[in-house]
Amino acid sequence: MTATEPRVSPPQPSRTTKLKVALPAAYPLDPTRIPGGVRAVAYHLVQGLQTMPDLDVHVVHCHSEVPEDREACERGVAFHFRSMPRRRVIPNTITAVGKVATMLRGLAPEVVNPHSGHYAVASLRAGLPTVLTVHGVPFREAPSYAHRGLAERLRLYMEMYYSWLAMRRVEHAIAISPYVMREYEGKTRARWHRIDNPLPDDFFSLENREEASRVLFVGTITEVKDILTLLRAFRELLPATVVSSGDSTPRLRLAGRTTSPRYEQTLRTFVSENNLQGQVEFLGMLDRERLLNEYSECAVVVLPSRQENAPMAVIEAMAAGKPVVATRVGGIPDLVADGETGLLVDAGSSAGIARSLERLLGDRALRLRMGTLARKQAGTRFRLQQVALKYREVYYLVASESAPQSRDIHERGRR
Repeated sequence: MTATEPRVSPPQPSRTTKLKVALPAAYPLDPTRIPGGVRAVAYHLVQGLQTMPDLDVHVVHCHSEVPEDREACERGVAFHFRSMPRRRVIPNTITAVGKVATMLRGLAPEVVNPHSGHYAVASLRAGLPTVLTVHGVPFREAPSYAHRGLAERLRLYMEMYYSWLAMRRVEHAIAISPYVMREYEGKTRARWHRIDNPLPDDFFSLENREEASRVLFVGTITEVKDILTLLRAFRELLPATVVSSGDSTPRLRLAGRTTSPRYEQTLRTFVSENNLQGQVEFLGMLDRERLLNEYSECAVVVLPSRQENAPMAVIEAMAAGKPVVATRVGGIPDLVADGETGLLVDAGSSAGIARSLERLLGDRALRLRMGTLARKQAGTRFRLQQVALKYREVYYLVASESAPQSRDIHERGRR
């Protein structure tokens, strides 16, 4: 399966009309504390699109985390926040489809770029030109949550259903990794556009202030991340590890919000029962400054997930110049070059994670070599402005296919 690689071209401020783009997505209410990869991508992308004077961007966020309906405008981007009830008979995913479809009809954008399956269905229901950014493969994630309660399983089933429905109907899709293209091969008629996730410059400019014993996990505290296997690896790692600084006590720092309190309690119980309290610390969700500091001060970033697409933790680690130990799942091998920018292990292998961490913690020269190459590769793929420009070109293409003056619109987008 092939994908179009949009060429990067600078915006043209001389245009007299703007291309109206709607971006329905989970969006952070507090940009200094971004809980999750999709919200990070949406936020960073909007920061890039804000610099383009030929785009009229409207962000739509409809979620129970929104306390009340409100409109806002920042640097030319309009934000439409809509609240949803926390206690409901009908799942919010279903209700949001109709609500967002109505909003989109009112906005009447020339192109809609949803960042989830149910938002894509809303856009299609509104009859608008749509290009879906595919952030995950829900049917691959579902097994990790099979034991959860009825409400959570229903949410996952709805997510899978809307993802399946959207991929059957959309004509354009943005693949943030080659992995999603492989997973949906034969399941969609969409034309693929291959664009990496965006990352702002402050990650690329981080100074390396590593503490040679420090290992960092960044991500949601939930089952699919398989942090329990990481803790088992850390237990195996401790007795035999020699850290390159001479400090023989590796330390693990877990940064991220909890979406599964029961799973977090399982992790804390494991830490307590195995006397790891002095080596493992739960940091919770960090603000931007503290997160950057954690990347700067760690020696290695680790991601033990059972399923991923293009995880922001890996992308951020690469930009920060840090080697990654991660599982060989989903789109991770498309990010981490095994043996060059990090080390890949089999999912669920605590022994594999322990061996890889031991190798990197004991060899500073190897860490620096891998981190330097990782940052170099990240610089060619994830820079915010170049990613936003690729999105811009796709917007013009999609809008042109549904407009009478399609040729003129497409040509303006390529300038």
